[in-house]
Amino acid sequence: MRKMKSTGFTLIEVTIIIVVGAILALMMFTYSNMSFTRGSWSLTQTKKTFAQQKIMESILTDYNLSYKSNLAGIKVKIGNTASPQPLTTVYGTYTLIYNDFIKFVNSGGNQYDCVPETNTANQNTLKVTIKNDQNETLTILLTNSTQ
Repeated sequence: MRKMKSTGFTLIEVTIIIVVGAILALMMFTYSNMSFTRGSWSLTQTKKTFAQQKIMESILTDYNLSYKSNLAGIKVKIGNTASPQPLTTVYGTYTLIYNDFIKFVNSGGNQYDCVPETNTANQNTLKVTIKNDQNETLTILLTNSTQ
């Protein structure tokens, strides 16, 4: 009896190679699609988020250096709340959502509501909320240090 010498791949080996190759190709396509399209959008969004945080940090720094006892002054410098369009100020470009004096009132139990403060003698908390074009908002509360 003569021994047969094998010189090729069996059908099972070829099938396994095709299946493994298809899985690897699918994984590479998914990864490359995610990194090329979504990755650049995330980088743009991250830059805009950092720019917004930089604006808020500039407001806080200005408050700490010059306006701790003059909240009305920094309120004017930040801008007008009634502007739905982006403002460009010394801090940068942002949409101002809220820039007004507030007070906290007890609404029952441990619940407090934030309401506008109309009494000029008690205007010691300034609430500032800004928004970027990605609709991300940041809020900061500034208090009068002399009160």
